[in-house]
Amino acid sequence: MRALVSLSGVLPASGELQRLRYDTVIAADGSAWQLLERGIVPHVIIGDLDSLHSIPNAAAAFRGSHIVHLSDQDSTDFEKALRFGIEHGVGEFIVVGMNGGELEHTLNNWSIFLRYSQQLPLEVFDAGRIGRAVNSSLVLRTTPGEIISLIPQPRARLTTRGLVWELSDEILELGKREGARNQAYGDRIEIHIHEGSVLVFFDAFSLRRADGKPE
Repeated sequence: MRALVSLSGVLPASGELQRLRYDTVIAADGSAWQLLERGIVPHVIIGDLDSLHSIPNAAAAFRGSHIVHLSDQDSTDFEKALRFGIEHGVGEFIVVGMNGGELEHTLNNWSIFLRYSQQLPLEVFDAGRIGRAVNSSLVLRTTPGEIISLIPQPRARLTTRGLVWELSDEILELGKREGARNQAYGDRIEIHIHEGSVLVFFDAFSLRRADGKPE
C-alpha cells in the first residue's frame, strides 16, 4: 500500500495532487483543511489536533475520516503519521507539505524524512518534482535533458550512468560537494550507492509511473 502523507506546509495544487499515485491519504492535523480545499478528504487525520479543532464544524467536515488524537509531545505530527501508516500496512509513502513556515520546522521535517528513509521507501513531492530516497540502486526512465539532482543524506559514495556529468565511485557530502542540477542525456539513468544515501530529484510527470517504471 502507498500512502500520501500531507504536512502543514505549502501543498501542491489540486491537479497535481490528483495525478500522484497513492492508495490512501494520511493528513497531519491542520493540513486536512488544505486537502479538503483541494477536493481530497483524507482517510486518516492524526496529531494533537489543535489546528484541526481550531476551526468550527471540523467533525461535520471530516465525517468520513478516521480521526486519531495523539497528544504525545515527544514526536511530531509527521512522525505520528508515518508510524500510523507503518502500523497499518503502508509500505511506501509520498510526502507533501514538507516545505513552508519557519525554516527550522522544514529542516526538522527533513531530519525525520532522512531517519525513516533508512527503514522504508519514502518520496517527497514539491513543485512538480519528486525526491526519492535511494540507499542502494535506482534505474529510472528519463527524457533527454531532464534535470536530475542528487542530494547526499548527508554523505554518499556512488556511481552513475546516463548523466551528463557522471560520477564514478565518488563522494557527495553536504557542506562539501552536492550534485544538484545534473542532466540525463538519454532515456535511462542508473544510480548505484556504495555507501550512504542520496535523495534523487526528477520530474514527477514524465512518461513513467511514480515508481520509475514506464506508463
